[in-house]
Amino acid sequence: MQEKVLFARQPIFDGRQQVYGYELLFRNGESDKAEFIDGDLATRSVLLHAYTESSAPQVLNGKPGFLNVGRTMMSAIPTFAREFLIVEVLEDEHHIGTLPAEIEQLRKRGFQVALDDFEMTNYRPELIDVVHIVKLDVLTYSEQDLAEAVDTLSQHSVRLLAEKVESHDMFKYCQSLGFDLFQGFFFCKPEVVRGHILDANRRAIFDLIRELYQPEVDIQRLTDIVKRDVVLSYKLLKLVNSSFYRRVQEVDSISHAVMILGINRIRSWATLVSLGKLNHKPDELQTESLMRAYMCENLSTKFSAEVQQMSFSAGLLSCLDAWFDYPLEQLMKVLPLSHELRDAVVLKAGETGQLLSVVVKYMHSQWDQIPANQLSELGLTLADLSDAYAYAIARTDQISELMIEE
Repeated sequence: MQEKVLFARQPIFDGRQQVYGYELLFRNGESDKAEFIDGDLATRSVLLHAYTESSAPQVLNGKPGFLNVGRTMMSAIPTFAREFLIVEVLEDEHHIGTLPAEIEQLRKRGFQVALDDFEMTNYRPELIDVVHIVKLDVLTYSEQDLAEAVDTLSQHSVRLLAEKVESHDMFKYCQSLGFDLFQGFFFCKPEVVRGHILDANRRAIFDLIRELYQPEVDIQRLTDIVKRDVVLSYKLLKLVNSSFYRRVQEVDSISHAVMILGINRIRSWATLVSLGKLNHKPDELQTESLMRAYMCENLSTKFSAEVQQMSFSAGLLSCLDAWFDYPLEQLMKVLPLSHELRDAVVLKAGETGQLLSVVVKYMHSQWDQIPANQLSELGLTLADLSDAYAYAIARTDQISELMIEE
């Protein structure tokens, strides 16, 4: 039987926090160790499935994919892969004298090439001049060394990518140095905002979300809340009539939509649409929120009805601090949620909370931080996580187009 291969994608942003591409990361799914697959095996995995249901182009949603490739595979990569892959040369091969000539052959075939985790001890002008992108792991440099590296590399016609950017302060610092691209999960963490807690726009949206989650809300009350917001009403009707739900008969009223989808699903979609109005946030934050929700929901089918009912909301609300740039614990205190849901989101408590914790670690490719005994206690396997991740990508890509403002 073929071994299960786990994968995750990490977003790479431009300076406007728009997604430029994704790095594809892989590991062996049957191993208890969180060891990443080497460049050759990862390349074979992507190319093997390039035009199947789990294809790289589909996973990448039309964006370029960065993939580690060993020197032994460079000449074997089929030319069609240039349409969706940027070749990342592994860091332990940067010192090899023949590497510039080998990269030049890839360029002639139309590939873009990046140097992964580049260290300045391997700096040679002839190497930098044949690549398109140089990636620097910002956590391995002091501020002074990072500035000097950027200064040296900027003398070449090459784009610089800051890797492992985990805070907004680091993002802004790397921007100031002259980096072109940024990789890391700073976008789904709150930004430190001085002054008032929430501006008027964010306050209005948060108040709407708080109304949506009132425990005593009934169908008529929820309908009235949605009807007050023209954009919200339009988008929910657009959603319920889309191919996403495949309705035979058109739904032409908010009341009908609420009746069909139910209170919990309407709450979730209304929350997502409302958050999307915070246009100072990157689109990838909406993607992250949705993927957490869908992955939790998919995995929750193995749990009790109570966990199934909470799972989607738990995933969706877990990014609330990044949306509002305010501590998650304090935001959740104000929302009228059940103790179980609040503790799941804030403390990762209970089965729903543990499920959410595993989902976030998987999505951030922190596979070595998912304890085997925790998975066992939850009745899950790494293969379950991989399947749920693929499901979440497919569902999120479907729904994201419907959320775009017209």
